[in-house]
Amino acid sequence: MKAIIVTLALAALVVCIPGQASAQMAERTIHLSVLGGAIFPSNSTGMDNGAAFSLGLGYNFTKNFGLEIMGTAAPNIDDDYDLPNEISGDNDVLLGRLNALWHFDTGTKFTPYITAGIGAIKVNVERGHDYDSFTYNAGLGFKYFFDETVALRVEATEVMYAKKHEGDSRYHSPIVQAGLTFQFGGGPGCIDPDGDGVCEPFDKCPGTPAGYRVDADGCPITVTITLDVKFDFDKAVVKPAYRSEVERAATFLNQHPGSTAVVEGHTDSRGTEAYNQNLSERRARAVRDYLVTQFGVSAGRVSAVGYGKSRPIATNATDAGRAENRRVVGVFTGTDVDR
Repeated sequence: MKAIIVTLALAALVVCIPGQASAQMAERTIHLSVLGGAIFPSNSTGMDNGAAFSLGLGYNFTKNFGLEIMGTAAPNIDDDYDLPNEISGDNDVLLGRLNALWHFDTGTKFTPYITAGIGAIKVNVERGHDYDSFTYNAGLGFKYFFDETVALRVEATEVMYAKKHEGDSRYHSPIVQAGLTFQFGGGPGCIDPDGDGVCEPFDKCPGTPAGYRVDADGCPITVTITLDVKFDFDKAVVKPAYRSEVERAATFLNQHPGSTAVVEGHTDSRGTEAYNQNLSERRARAVRDYLVTQFGVSAGRVSAVGYGKSRPIATNATDAGRAENRRVVGVFTGTDVDR
């Protein structure tokens, strides 16, 4: 409990220091920590308090979650002479842990975190029985970044274990340490010139315009809709029944300012090839003009092309099939944006 109180007090002190968002936790980074402090074994361990030194190597998968391997040495810890039946001598404590860390993103240089994990402890007793045991631990701490590569780290951890040769008696040894963390790789400040939330050098599409939604690689997310308008035989007039279909396409274009579209006109097989080519082009232009005049879409964003009777989607041997072929279609592709 004392260890946790000390850590919380130091955290409160650091919070009062002005911070900047330019130096903080980042994803896909390697961390090397060098720490020093003290271990506070419970009275039942037969050991007094002593100095502890740790070296940790970790990896942040995201800005929040990381894993760390940490080794701790606490050499020459005196026996606690207040205990009965004490064995005079020094104790050397070696502790190895695999910990998971969850960092709380504050948007500033100050980053609190919680940690938990498992490991093993070995205690070498000068005059007595050496022992080792499985351990589990939990703790809390914070990191305060001085710049893009170096941070102050303060941590309090409760380590719990058992002496197997003493009937699996349970023990705990709080550890409080402070030191420096060095961050390599993506950079704690998340260098992100285009502001899309993906740090360099992991951004595969640098220079994304502001407001575009992006995927995990920093590339704009594309969204598409299809347009399908049918026509009467030998006609190039958009029927009122298709107003809502064209309006849906116009709404998409207006919501995605960077998008463009191509509308394609088609005919059935009746008539000459030259006549149908001209008819298909008139149908495509009719839909483009409808988008422009009725819904305010810029004419330069929609192009029209005709394919005559060369691309049927149904049989031309029946009335129903020919009706399917008399059409204007289009695929409207745009970049998803925050609205």
